[in-house]
Amino acid sequence: MPLADIYGQALARERLLNMVVRDRVPQTLLFAGPEGVGKNLAARMFAQALSCRQRIDGDACGSCPACIQIERKLYPDMLIVTAEKQQIKIGQVAEIREFISFAPLVGERRIVIIEEAHKLNNVAANALLKTLEEPFPTVLFILLSHRHSLLLATILSRCMLLPFVSLRKTAVIEILEGLELVPEYGEITATGIADAAAWSGGSMGRALFFLRDENLHWFSDFIGKFSQLPQATLNQALDLAEIAAQFKEREVLFFIMRSFLHDTLLAARGLYGTRADDMRIETSFWSEAVLVFAALPESVLKSIRRRLLDVEKAQGINVNLRIAFDALFSAVATGRDMV
Repeated sequence: MPLADIYGQALARERLLNMVVRDRVPQTLLFAGPEGVGKNLAARMFAQALSCRQRIDGDACGSCPACIQIERKLYPDMLIVTAEKQQIKIGQVAEIREFISFAPLVGERRIVIIEEAHKLNNVAANALLKTLEEPFPTVLFILLSHRHSLLLATILSRCMLLPFVSLRKTAVIEILEGLELVPEYGEITATGIADAAAWSGGSMGRALFFLRDENLHWFSDFIGKFSQLPQATLNQALDLAEIAAQFKEREVLFFIMRSFLHDTLLAARGLYGTRADDMRIETSFWSEAVLVFAALPESVLKSIRRRLLDVEKAQGINVNLRIAFDALFSAVATGRDMV
């Protein structure tokens, strides 16, 4: 796919095209922005544009061997690194170093794409830093992250930042309407698409997740119970903590909880619904739950949000999520240790 097909990211698209046309590509790029807005796809599109031998107006043709191999993730000069059990480890950085030690096989450069780069553990991050400090003229690193503030400052200083933004709800709806969705999504209705866009927070990844009715129902039930935690018994809090800890889509879970607590703080300050925000989750059910929870003192709401962020950060260092959620949810239910 050519870079021209990047949707909803005009600034990123133009900057990447200029790099290709002018042949001025930095050694390390950081694609930073919300989850599910096209960073991974843009990285492969950029790799195609750089590797294509039949460019059209400086962009990838999409049909040559290099373009096809990159689209299928089979290009011999491209390495994609993903987290293993919520971490990118030293062994994977060793694999990177071995990969870049060889000259390109078919193209002009070797391309390393590191997905969710913020999941580098400390040892791996320091090893990667040493690699970035030794420039290889025929190597391009592309780091992808929706939480780039967690990266080492020294790694950030080595990167050219390319910001990606949340998609507007209208854009999410247009994309969903144009997709040829597989049968596993069941019957797709206009209402289902609108609901998925409303819960997506401007992320196509989350929109596809919420396009499944069972996921939308699960989170509606979860937020309903979470909003009632201040009135819940300790056993009810622990039961909900177990449900949260067992849920596999952690990124979506933390996003929804962060969004909920953000909105409750706005409600506590009398600002909820007074500002136009295209990314805000906006359903009558959500608003009711927000207003119920916002009855807590603002200091308590801030404490809950701070502790949730601590749990989210700690999940990359083998934290026991069940114990962490037990402590957080029981504290909300009992009112202890929340200031």
